[in-house]
Amino acid sequence: MPKRQQTPNAQRLAAIVDEALGLLEHSRVPSTTDFASGTPATLLEQCRELCAEYEAKSEEPVRIIHHLACTGGTLITKCLCAMPNTQVLSEVDPLSPLPTKSSKPSFAPSDMITLVRQSHKQIDQNLIIDLFTSNLAIIRKKAAESGQRLILRDHAHSHFHTGDSIPVRPDLRSIVNQEFPALSAVTVRHPLDSYLSLKHNNWLHFSPPTLEEYCRRYLVFLDTYEDVSVFKYEDFTKEPKMVMCNLCKALELPYSDDFVDLFSVFRLAGDSGRKGEVIDSRPPRPLDRGTLEASQNSASYKILLEWLGYNFRT
Repeated sequence: MPKRQQTPNAQRLAAIVDEALGLLEHSRVPSTTDFASGTPATLLEQCRELCAEYEAKSEEPVRIIHHLACTGGTLITKCLCAMPNTQVLSEVDPLSPLPTKSSKPSFAPSDMITLVRQSHKQIDQNLIIDLFTSNLAIIRKKAAESGQRLILRDHAHSHFHTGDSIPVRPDLRSIVNQEFPALSAVTVRHPLDSYLSLKHNNWLHFSPPTLEEYCRRYLVFLDTYEDVSVFKYEDFTKEPKMVMCNLCKALELPYSDDFVDLFSVFRLAGDSGRKGEVIDSRPPRPLDRGTLEASQNSASYKILLEWLGYNFRT
């Protein structure tokens, strides 16, 4: 009998199946063998495995490390950079007012958010958030495809310690959570040390630039992330491996002791503090009389010390 001729629809279906098989042969499927029987997995089983792999990637969280300026965040973030398969974006806040403080437009050929802000058309906050999350989606997808875990270092100073008042607007975690699962951790330092460092660097960007106002805003920052694990910079400098191991657990990151030898090779934006290749405690800055008196009279400072479990300095 003559061979039955395939209809166009049948030919099209056969071509689709052949193409799918070809893709499966060249894909990185976790397992194409039923190890119980030793027989190759069926096409359906392979498709299920690919779907499971994709779903796992799509649920990969964005990790966020939150800390205020001059609290040791750069050092801790460098140590996170040294963990296996991590990608860190440093000083992130799409709604930060700091880039737009200058009346003269800045040169930013690759920064779409800055370019839009500097255009002659007024833009709203939602457009900035949309631009940020769309870019983050691309970065997150590429990181997952290459086996990397994405970490954002929050520039919380822009939100909580800039301007005449704390603006009513979304924080970084809530922005990320609009589109992606997120895991957060907070790191802190004794507020007197961080305040003195801010004064030393001329970074008192809030008004009035007093210790009381600094601590009041610090309390709002902590309240924003009250459900997040908190790690002390002072504990980290004393027991870096133990604290870093616990921080990695909180962020669901792989941990390696090698960070103590590798952290110093990483360079991050905002690296204005301590330098060196050894993690250890440093002596606090001298306490001037004016700041000492302010600490004795500040109600917010006393509440903050109690909240974080720090001792009163004299």
